[in-house]
Amino acid sequence: MVTEAQSGGVPNLRWQLPVIMLVTVMVSYLDRMNISYAIPMIARDYGWSVTEIGKYGGLLMSVFYIGYGLANMFLSPVGEKFGARRSLIAAIILFSIFACLQAPVGMMFTALITVRILLGLGEGIHFPMLNMVTKRWFPMNERSRANGIWICGIFISMILAPWIVVPLAESWGWRAMFVAVGLAGLFISVPLIYLFIRNSPDDHPKMTQAEKRYIEAGMEQDEPETDTFWQGVKVFARKPAYWVALLGGIINNIVAHGLLSWMPTYFTEGRGLAFGELTYATSIPYVFSLFGVVLWSYLGDKTNRRAYVAGLGFFGAAVGAYFAATAPTVTWAVALFAVTIMINVAYASNEFAIIQRVVPQKQTATGVGFYNGVAMMVGGGLGPVIVGGVVSATGSYTAGILSLTVLCVAGGVVLLVLGKLIRY
Repeated sequence: MVTEAQSGGVPNLRWQLPVIMLVTVMVSYLDRMNISYAIPMIARDYGWSVTEIGKYGGLLMSVFYIGYGLANMFLSPVGEKFGARRSLIAAIILFSIFACLQAPVGMMFTALITVRILLGLGEGIHFPMLNMVTKRWFPMNERSRANGIWICGIFISMILAPWIVVPLAESWGWRAMFVAVGLAGLFISVPLIYLFIRNSPDDHPKMTQAEKRYIEAGMEQDEPETDTFWQGVKVFARKPAYWVALLGGIINNIVAHGLLSWMPTYFTEGRGLAFGELTYATSIPYVFSLFGVVLWSYLGDKTNRRAYVAGLGFFGAAVGAYFAATAPTVTWAVALFAVTIMINVAYASNEFAIIQRVVPQKQTATGVGFYNGVAMMVGGGLGPVIVGGVVSATGSYTAGILSLTVLCVAGGVVLLVLGKLIRY
């Protein structure tokens, strides 16, 4: 493996790619999460009670992950066949159209549920294709940071969402907001992918031989050659580390999406915050997530102990979530949620580097697709439902958030086990 010192003097064309991918992630997350901000307005239009908000709001947020998970698992091999660049363009066009379709079907609950599932199908292969690009463009010792850059798109979207989504929804209504955010994929993400992303260094017209040699020198040397697709799948499917990492991913998504989906409603309904004030209450915590990604991805690459780093984040998040949910004032709640989220991103900063290390290069999208599909479908789907179920059963939004602390502890234990299985 090449060292940091050996990269001196080598061109850095490869570092442009994760920045472009960051923008596409930001747009896709705005498409999937804007429903969280629309729930209070949708609930008023439908006349839902607190119990119905917990039940139907949780369903609206969770069904997305059914389509998302299925697409990750079953469409990623198709994307692998057609290439990351072409597949990314097709996926972005599809999920942008489905995002816009939420507007005309908004007051037909069954139709809105269906479109949310289709939105998940459209977004499904996005992350597997980004992982394909990362693994082919970055040596192992740079991957946590490369992944960390485009993963920041998640948290930037969470920071910007209240400043974009809330004013749009207040001024033009939640249906118009769905259309505006959906069009961003067509007019921002697609041109960027077309102009800047290539499947591999060999395909880029401006790639230098020096940078290409540097990348190749840092690639895995222990990946067995496979003659068929299923032989490649068996290579990672029989590794215990893959399945333990998957369990960690499921728990992480329960916690992350449970919190993400219900935080706006927690503040407006549970804390009595005015809808317009969500701009600071839900964006400030995610500002600190960017510092977390920088810190944890650096520590992951530097220590080469990414699982232990991520496990530490889980334990810290359990403590932070407890104190945030029980904080005496909204100001303290916002501050403590900021600390919690900054700590919790330790897993997100290192998870794809771990999976990229476990799966063979030719099966990167398939391995990541199955991992991300199951983790998001189970974890992302359960997160809003678990919190919503607790809210529905207890009538308390605080109790819903507190339910996530137990899962944080479980995630920390799983990552300690993973640290014993994989030295990366």
